[in-house]
Amino acid sequence: MPWCPVCKNEYREGVKLCAECQVELVDRLEEEETSESELERQRRMEEYLRAMSAAGQDPEETAAEKSEDYHAYRNSALQAEDNRTSAYTLFLAGILGFILDVLVFTNTLPVFRSADTTRYFVCGVMGAMFILFVVFGVVSMRTSKILLVKAQSEDSLLSELEKWCRENLSAEQIESGLFEEEMPEEQKYFKRTDRMKEIINNKFLNLDQGLLSHFIDEYYQELFENE
Repeated sequence: MPWCPVCKNEYREGVKLCAECQVELVDRLEEEETSESELERQRRMEEYLRAMSAAGQDPEETAAEKSEDYHAYRNSALQAEDNRTSAYTLFLAGILGFILDVLVFTNTLPVFRSADTTRYFVCGVMGAMFILFVVFGVVSMRTSKILLVKAQSEDSLLSELEKWCRENLSAEQIESGLFEEEMPEEQKYFKRTDRMKEIINNKFLNLDQGLLSHFIDEYYQELFENE
């Protein structure tokens, strides 16, 4: 899936330009870039805990409650690409290694001076190891294909969630009766996202909570941080 290297938003296949930043999209973000949203979540949590501590609440108890509600999300498309890369690496290492092992075993490459037990033992162990490389490569490739199917399902679900939220979920609806008094923005963030999660879960049953948390983080920015 294409990504914007500036705002880190993910787009559907076929989109070439970021609607917000007007820059060309890239096929994937670097690992340190993809972790930026996680750092932002951590920063919000730290601010939230400081506010709770100032209000007389136990920050450790609050952190434990929020940790129970948090579900990590891993992009299936990126996982599929990682597995495919691992599969190609294992295939290459296994095939080349097995060919080299055969050359040594047949004494085409005279590594051992005589056809003694040592050569048979070493070549047998190495051959088995390189065969395992190929087997693991097959497993990684199959896993990659499974993850690609899952990624397509996730994209379809995210599109459906986005369409429903645009039609039914506004900032005013989320904040209705939510804030009885003034509070720091970090506290508002968690109250808003909890309300969004509750509303969406009531509409879409059996959602993957990691995927939902990822979607809410993205949609939250559109509703409250791009105003």
